[in-house]
Amino acid sequence: MKTAAFVFGIIAAVSVGWTLIPLAWIIPMLIKLNKAMKGEVQLSTGYKICFLLFISLIGGIVLLCDDK
Repeated sequence: MKTAAFVFGIIAAVSVGWTLIPLAWIIPMLIKLNKAMKGEVQLSTGYKICFLLFISLIGGIVLLCDDK
């Protein structure tokens, strides 16, 4: 499920790519999600809610539904 959220995050990053301020927020969050996909870090509920609010609504819902 993290992969689907990552794809939605990439789509969001591309869609706001012409602005620099939101991209400064999206890129580090996508890097942390990529590390979580590899098993290096655990994602907190707060991170998942921030992903839902600031990056991708669908991706955040997918992350919140992920039980791992």
